[in-house]
Amino acid sequence: MGEPICRRADPEIDLVVEAYKQHVDRSLIRENLRRSVEERFRQLIELQGFAVELRRAGRAASRL
Repeated sequence: MGEPICRRADPEIDLVVEAYKQHVDRSLIRENLRRSVEERFRQLIELQGFAVELRRAGRAASRL
């Protein structure tokens, strides 16, 4: 087992980036990269539509 990240003296290592990387689910990144560009765009368009619907519902709920 190596030294904790916070004790490394290597100037090439950004400790902030390393700290954030501990909490990133890389399996989701790998899964997305397996998709074609077209599939990723389709997924993005669906997500944008969902975001629009959430905003609409939030505005409607705030009027009640």
